[in-house]
Amino acid sequence: MAFRPDRALSVVMLASAALSCGTEPPRLAGLKVVAGDQQIGIAGRPLHDPLEVEADDDQGNPIGGVHLRFQVTLGGGQVSPAEATTGDDGRVSVEFTLGGNPGTPQEVRAAGSDGEISVSFTATATGVPTSVRLQAGNSQGAVAGGPVAVPPAVRVLDGAGQGVAGVAVRFSVTSGGGTLTDETTSTGADGIAAVGAWRVGASGVNILEAVLPDEALAGEPVRFIATTLSSPFNIVVRFLSEPTFEEALAFAEAEVRWEQIIRGDLSNGSVNVPEGRCGTGTPALNEEVDDVLILADFRDIDGPGNVLAQAGPCLIRDLNTDGQLEVGELPGVGVMIFDAEDLDFLEQNNVLAATILHEMGHVLGIGTLWPSIGLLADPATGGPAGADPHFTGTKAVTAFDAAGGAAYPDGKVPVENTGGPGTADSHWRESVFDAELMTGFVDLSGNPLSAVTAASLADQGYQVDQSKADAYQLPGGSLRADTSGPSVALPNDVLRLPIGGMGQVR
Repeated sequence: MAFRPDRALSVVMLASAALSCGTEPPRLAGLKVVAGDQQIGIAGRPLHDPLEVEADDDQGNPIGGVHLRFQVTLGGGQVSPAEATTGDDGRVSVEFTLGGNPGTPQEVRAAGSDGEISVSFTATATGVPTSVRLQAGNSQGAVAGGPVAVPPAVRVLDGAGQGVAGVAVRFSVTSGGGTLTDETTSTGADGIAAVGAWRVGASGVNILEAVLPDEALAGEPVRFIATTLSSPFNIVVRFLSEPTFEEALAFAEAEVRWEQIIRGDLSNGSVNVPEGRCGTGTPALNEEVDDVLILADFRDIDGPGNVLAQAGPCLIRDLNTDGQLEVGELPGVGVMIFDAEDLDFLEQNNVLAATILHEMGHVLGIGTLWPSIGLLADPATGGPAGADPHFTGTKAVTAFDAAGGAAYPDGKVPVENTGGPGTADSHWRESVFDAELMTGFVDLSGNPLSAVTAASLADQGYQVDQSKADAYQLPGGSLRADTSGPSVALPNDVLRLPIGGMGQVR
């Protein structure tokens, strides 16, 4: 066969063309944002998520091996690395550290080597966090295993008091055995981060703690308190001024303690009263109450010393139409006020919890309702010299005898006959009971809640479990206590508000 140069040349050209078509890389046709756009972060710090971009050909398929350049175009931040090559999936990511000025627009541009094809990322820079505070969800109650109504939340603030977004917050249960969902979260644009749900433990007081694992801020840890509702009888405390953790904890412990003693549910009652009806500074109320609502406040009473706290009921369920109280007509709303100037003193002497427990007893009617319901005989206030006030409820008398008072020669159960209004006729007699919780003094070494006090509540009309009372015996064979031990007087602590009736009770 004859050799034909023109045909050989054509074969070479075709082979060359085929080889060329097989090795030519796809051309970059577009870039798209995969992740990291429109984040909110702290000025001067890296964003939480990297900036991720994808290179595609004209068919929308990812392209590996594409060289991209990243440039900060607004805000003065930094990108690392400034140049990167896409992987086999066509993607590459970089870290963006925001500029140092909060509020300044932030932008990064990613572009191919010729600069013609590009995509941009934007971000918002917030201030540097300096503090964290409790935002919502404290001092709640829930049934065992149930969630609190308001998920606990904190707010992270910068030096100007503005919310800081993008800050990690970790919540954990530290007491009570409850459970959480969404334990670790980040603050939103308003600086607020909330736990998903907090389910309380089987009983008692539950504590939740929030910390910022990547920060060290004023105010942390933030701690939340909830009580487990384990009794049909339910006390709700509503704070009119913000308590410290220690104050809120003492209130929660007192609430749980009285709910251990009082076991019977009371009828719900509607309340609709104007502002100030339960004393100066109390809010208007329009709601249903189950079983007792306590309005708690920390404010000036009379400066340091003297009156440390005052408490008493305000609204009564089942009040007769003539306004006269009877046994079984029990408080629905009450008030507890603590002198803000004396709180440090109470805490430093380790008697804050006992004082709160004592004052809560007054809201329940101990000492405050005795005269009105006919259970106080021979009162000292307004009575003759040498009066012998005593509580006449039969259940309390039986408990007093069982505690060592069977041979007591005078009226039973002996009630305080000194101290003037607000102390006399409202407490167990200190000279007989010594350290018992409901005398007019708080003992520094302990204040047992005795079966006598529990039984007096039964005399008022509550359903009571006296077995939950603390162990207690009247001190001394002569039934006259040694009062030389250190104690704190609670002068004039009974708050005698005008008693009104609740609305519809069911």
